[in-house]
Amino acid sequence: MKHGLLLTLTLLLAACSPEPQQHIRLLGGDWGSAHIMTELARQELEQAGFAVTTKQVPPGQIWSALANGEADASLAAWLPDSSRHHAERFFDKLHDLGPNGPVLKLGLAVPESAPLSRISELASNNYADQHITGMMPGHGSLVLTEQALARYQLDNHQLLAGSGEAYEHLVNNAIEQQTPIIIAAWAPGSVMQHPKLKWLEDDQGFFASQERAHTLVRRGLEDSAPKAMEVLGNIRLNETELTQLLQLLAQEEKLTVAVNKWRAGRQQSGVNPPAS
Repeated sequence: MKHGLLLTLTLLLAACSPEPQQHIRLLGGDWGSAHIMTELARQELEQAGFAVTTKQVPPGQIWSALANGEADASLAAWLPDSSRHHAERFFDKLHDLGPNGPVLKLGLAVPESAPLSRISELASNNYADQHITGMMPGHGSLVLTEQALARYQLDNHQLLAGSGEAYEHLVNNAIEQQTPIIIAAWAPGSVMQHPKLKWLEDDQGFFASQERAHTLVRRGLEDSAPKAMEVLGNIRLNETELTQLLQLLAQEEKLTVAVNKWRAGRQQSGVNPPAS
């Protein structure tokens, strides 16, 4: 009787135990480095045995979706400055696994032929009709550029926001047509790989200097998929590695192929993959 009761309790506990999570939902963003890091995470998680789906969302939705349990992880959130208002609302509902990439250089860039060298020169200049081309609203580069422009007192300059595809198209078209353009830029990034662009010196030091992409996961993933947490937490690229991937993406155009080649190259050279 006693053994029968123990067996019944064991079976009941087993029936109530949740199945380990095998499907991971990743959120990415509409810019080159976010595409790369999301794809790299997808491939590393799949190698570890997980099924993975990815979804591209605006930057602000990354925080709310993870906090609400609508997704599991993202490698595309920038911290500490550009996401400060999101962090204040949602940080206690998430885990920050730390930076997954290098410190970003942020600022303004122009074609190398532009008669400008410093950001402060824009105050007395009508270059590019005082328009600055940037990414979509909420993207870290746009948020931080707005803050820096206010400190530079460039109130007459207008920030133009658009998709990642539109941003790259406008930059490439301006360079090809040799027309003036000012862009809200960051590096490592796909656009700043262009050899005919130059940085304007941040002569007042008003742009944020410690911004990095971080890996965020929803609370509870450590219980439902601890191996996925481990894989995600180990994905960390330095500046050289991220630049290599951006260059491969420019050559291959197909994201999956570029990341596959990069991972294969690391394995052949005896370097462990970032999520090993």
